[in-house]
Amino acid sequence: MSPRRHTVVRPAREVDVLREVDIVVAGGGAAGVAAAVCAARAGASVVLLERNSFLGGTMTSTSLGGICGLYSLIDGEPVQMVHGFAGEVRDRLDRAGGIRGALPWLQTASLPYDLFIMKSVLDELAKTLRLTVLYQARLVEAGVEDGRIRHVIVRGRGGLFAICANAFVDCTGDGELAALASVAIEYDRASLQFPTAMFRMGGVDTSVAMKVPRDEMHRLLEQAVADGYDLPRTAGGVYSVREGVVHLNITKVKVGGHTPDTFDPFELSEAEHEGRRQARLYLDVFRRYVPGYANAYILDTGAELGIRETRRIIGRHILTSDDVLKERKFDDAIAVNCWPIEDHGGTRATRWVWLSPGGYNHIPYRALLPTGVDNLLVAGRCLSSTHDAQAAIRVTANCFSTGQAAGLAAVMAGSGDMASIGIKSLQAALQANGVKLTPMPGTIHA
Repeated sequence: MSPRRHTVVRPAREVDVLREVDIVVAGGGAAGVAAAVCAARAGASVVLLERNSFLGGTMTSTSLGGICGLYSLIDGEPVQMVHGFAGEVRDRLDRAGGIRGALPWLQTASLPYDLFIMKSVLDELAKTLRLTVLYQARLVEAGVEDGRIRHVIVRGRGGLFAICANAFVDCTGDGELAALASVAIEYDRASLQFPTAMFRMGGVDTSVAMKVPRDEMHRLLEQAVADGYDLPRTAGGVYSVREGVVHLNITKVKVGGHTPDTFDPFELSEAEHEGRRQARLYLDVFRRYVPGYANAYILDTGAELGIRETRRIIGRHILTSDDVLKERKFDDAIAVNCWPIEDHGGTRATRWVWLSPGGYNHIPYRALLPTGVDNLLVAGRCLSSTHDAQAAIRVTANCFSTGQAAGLAAVMAGSGDMASIGIKSLQAALQANGVKLTPMPGTIHA
C-alpha cells in the first residue's frame, strides 16, 4: 500500500496564455493524431498536446508492435473492415516499408509494423497546415466556467503555460482532461485489465521462430511452467517485421498479486520494474524452450508499461458487451468495431469472446459525449463503455476511428455544444474522408 501523507496548499499564480486556437486535442496517440489532423484538414486551428517527445501513444511509447481491429478473418483470409484515417495510416506504412501485411491468428488478424517507421509516418501527418504539436506537454488543470472548458494549464519543460480554445478533445487514454473538468467517470480499481510490458528480441532466427505455431508455443511455455518457471502468460502476440527481430506482447504485470493502480505513483513504479523483470524471465525461457531463440537477446523494452484500462467516461450512451457481441448498429454511428472482447484478467489465459466472421458493431457518437461539459469530446480507449465492451473497443484501429470522428465533430460544433451537431452531416463528412460505416453488405441499423 502506498504511504499516505498530509496535504499542502498550492498557491494561486498567473499563467501566460501561449496560444488561442479553435481546438485543443489532449494526447497524441492514435485517437489524438487522428482527431488533430482531421480537424486541421477541415480548416480549424489546432494544438495537439503530447506528453512524450514523439507521437503514437501506446503504439510507440509501449512498443505495441501490431495494429489490432483493422481486419476480420473471413474464410481464413483477413478482410479490412476499418478504413478512413486508419486506412490512410496503413497505406502510408506500406509505402514506407513499415509493414509486411496482415498476420492471421486465432479468429482474427493484426497488422505488425516497424516502430520507427510508425513514428516517422505520424511525424509526416503532423505537418498538416494549421496544426501545432507541442511535445513534452502535460496537462495540469482545466479551466471550466458555465459548463465549458475555457482553457487548459499545461506543464512544459520551461514551466506552466495556458492554451485557450473553443473546443476540446480528450484522447489521453486515461481520461485526464475529462477528470480535470470533473465530468462523470468510472474507475473500477478491482476489475481493471492487467497491463503488459512489451519488449523486442534481437538475434532471433526468424526463419524458424515465426514458423512455430501458436498452439506449439503455448505447449512449450506450459512445459516451462511445469518445470518451475513462474510465467504469468503462456500465449501472446509475437510479431516480426524485420529479419532477426521479434516483438513480444506476452507479459502480465501484477503488483502484490493484483492489477497495479497506475494512478498510484508507488504502484506504477513497482509495476514498471516488474515488467522488465518479466522480460528477462521470458528471454531465458524462450532461449531454452522455443525454436529459433537460442541466441536471442533483449533489444529494448517499451518506454513505459502497456496499460489497457483506467478511467472510462460515463457518456450519453454506455457501450455494453451486448452492443458488441450482438453486433448492434446505431443511427448515430461514427465508427465500426470488428475486434472481439479481449479481456486480460488475473489468470495466465486471456478471455476471448468472438464476433461472427465479418461481423461488427457500431460505436455511436453519444459514447464520445461526456455529461456536464458542453465543449468536450472523448475518443480512444476511455470513451463511454462497460469493462467488457472496453476490452473490444480499446484497440488501435478503433482509436483512430473515434479520434477521426471527434476531430471532425469538434470542427462542426465550433464554439457551440458538441451534442448539437447534425449527426447526418458528421456521417457524411466521415464517409467523404474514407470511412465505411457499412463495410459488409446486408447490415441493418438497430
